[in-house]
Amino acid sequence: MKTASLLLALMLACGAAPLARAEEGQSDLVAAGHDFALKVCAACHVVAADQISPPILKPPAPSFVAIVKHGDVSEASLRKLLSTPHGNLGRSAKMPNPQLADFQIDKVVAYLLSLKSGKDSAK
Repeated sequence: MKTASLLLALMLACGAAPLARAEEGQSDLVAAGHDFALKVCAACHVVAADQISPPILKPPAPSFVAIVKHGDVSEASLRKLLSTPHGNLGRSAKMPNPQLADFQIDKVVAYLLSLKSGKDSAK
Protein backbone atom coordinates (compact mmCIF):
# COMPACT_ATOMS: atom_id res chain seq x y z
CA MET A 1 0.00 0.00 0.00
CA LYS A 2 2.85 2.39 0.83
CA THR A 3 4.45 1.60 -2.52
CA ALA A 4 1.24 2.45 -4.37
CA SER A 5 0.89 5.75 -2.49
CA LEU A 6 4.51 6.63 -3.15
CA LEU A 7 4.14 5.76 -6.83
CA LEU A 8 1.00 7.88 -7.09
CA ALA A 9 2.71 10.83 -5.38
CA LEU A 10 5.69 10.50 -7.72
CA MET A 11 3.45 10.40 -10.79
CA LEU A 12 1.53 13.46 -9.64
CA ALA A 13 4.74 15.36 -8.92
CA CYS A 14 6.19 14.50 -12.31
CA GLY A 15 2.99 15.52 -14.04
CA ALA A 16 2.80 18.82 -12.17
CA ALA A 17 6.34 19.92 -13.04
CA PRO A 18 5.74 20.29 -16.80
CA LEU A 19 2.47 22.09 -16.09
CA ALA A 20 4.21 24.53 -13.76
CA ARG A 21 6.92 25.13 -16.38
CA ALA A 22 4.28 25.69 -19.05
CA GLU A 23 2.48 28.24 -16.86
CA GLU A 24 5.78 29.95 -16.08
CA GLY A 25 6.62 29.99 -19.79
CA GLN A 26 3.21 31.51 -20.57
CA SER A 27 3.76 34.14 -17.90
CA ASP A 28 7.14 34.98 -19.45
CA LEU A 29 5.48 35.23 -22.87
CA VAL A 30 2.81 37.58 -21.49
CA ALA A 31 5.49 39.80 -19.91
CA ALA A 32 7.48 39.81 -23.15
CA GLY A 33 4.30 40.73 -25.07
CA HIS A 34 3.59 43.56 -22.66
CA ASP A 35 7.11 44.94 -23.08
CA PHE A 36 7.04 44.52 -26.86
CA ALA A 37 3.64 46.22 -27.17
CA LEU A 38 4.85 49.18 -25.11
CA LYS A 39 7.78 49.60 -27.51
CA VAL A 40 6.02 48.96 -30.82
CA CYS A 41 2.27 49.44 -30.48
CA ALA A 42 1.98 52.30 -27.99
CA ALA A 43 2.45 55.00 -30.60
CA CYS A 44 -1.08 54.25 -31.81
CA HIS A 45 -2.77 52.22 -29.04
CA VAL A 46 -3.10 52.41 -25.29
CA VAL A 47 -1.56 49.03 -24.58
CA ALA A 48 -1.26 49.03 -20.79
CA ALA A 49 -2.19 50.94 -17.67
CA ASP A 50 1.51 51.52 -17.00
CA GLN A 51 2.08 53.13 -20.40
CA ILE A 52 4.11 56.28 -19.79
CA SER A 53 3.15 58.31 -22.86
CA PRO A 54 -0.20 58.54 -24.61
CA PRO A 55 -0.44 57.45 -28.24
CA ILE A 56 0.70 60.04 -30.75
CA LEU A 57 -2.06 59.01 -33.17
CA LYS A 58 -5.02 61.38 -32.80
CA PRO A 59 -7.53 60.03 -32.17
CA PRO A 60 -5.76 56.92 -30.93
CA ALA A 61 -6.48 53.48 -32.30
CA PRO A 62 -8.59 51.26 -30.03
CA SER A 63 -6.94 50.36 -26.75
CA PHE A 64 -5.78 46.79 -26.28
CA VAL A 65 -8.47 46.33 -23.63
CA ALA A 66 -11.14 47.53 -26.07
CA ILE A 67 -9.81 45.15 -28.74
CA VAL A 68 -10.06 42.08 -26.51
CA LYS A 69 -13.45 43.00 -25.08
CA HIS A 70 -15.16 42.14 -28.38
CA GLY A 71 -17.11 38.95 -27.83
CA ASP A 72 -15.58 37.01 -30.71
CA VAL A 73 -11.88 37.61 -30.00
CA SER A 74 -9.82 34.42 -30.06
CA GLU A 75 -6.20 33.45 -30.45
CA ALA A 76 -6.81 32.80 -34.15
CA SER A 77 -8.55 36.14 -34.73
CA LEU A 78 -5.78 38.02 -32.92
CA ARG A 79 -3.12 36.25 -34.99
CA LYS A 80 -4.96 37.25 -38.17
CA LEU A 81 -5.32 40.83 -36.94
CA LEU A 82 -1.59 41.08 -36.23
CA SER A 83 -0.53 39.62 -39.55
CA THR A 84 -2.67 41.75 -41.87
CA PRO A 85 -3.41 45.46 -42.35
CA HIS A 86 -6.11 46.58 -39.94
CA GLY A 87 -7.88 49.61 -38.59
CA ASN A 88 -8.70 52.91 -40.20
CA LEU A 89 -6.39 55.89 -40.17
CA GLY A 90 -8.86 58.33 -41.60
CA ARG A 91 -11.50 57.96 -44.23
CA SER A 92 -10.15 55.05 -46.21
CA ALA A 93 -6.58 54.36 -45.11
CA LYS A 94 -5.81 51.18 -43.24
CA MET A 95 -2.95 50.61 -40.90
CA PRO A 96 -0.12 49.04 -42.86
CA ASN A 97 0.74 45.44 -42.16
CA PRO A 98 2.71 45.53 -38.91
CA GLN A 99 5.03 42.90 -40.44
CA LEU A 100 5.64 41.11 -37.17
CA ALA A 101 7.59 37.89 -37.03
CA ASP A 102 5.79 34.82 -35.68
CA PHE A 103 7.64 35.00 -32.35
CA GLN A 104 6.56 38.64 -31.95
CA ILE A 105 2.96 37.75 -32.74
CA ASP A 106 3.18 34.96 -30.13
CA LYS A 107 4.18 37.55 -27.51
CA VAL A 108 1.51 40.10 -28.38
CA VAL A 109 -1.24 37.46 -28.62
CA ALA A 110 -0.27 36.06 -25.20
CA TYR A 111 -0.41 39.56 -23.73
CA LEU A 112 -3.76 40.39 -25.38
CA LEU A 113 -5.30 37.11 -24.20
CA SER A 114 -4.06 37.83 -20.67
CA LEU A 115 -5.96 41.13 -20.81
CA LYS A 116 -9.07 39.32 -21.99
CA SER A 117 -8.87 36.81 -19.16
CA GLY A 118 -7.86 39.40 -16.60
CA LYS A 119 -4.63 37.51 -15.87
CA ASP A 120 -2.17 40.17 -17.00
CA SER A 121 0.91 39.21 -15.00
CA ALA A 122 3.13 41.66 -16.85
CA LYS A 123 2.43 44.49 -14.40
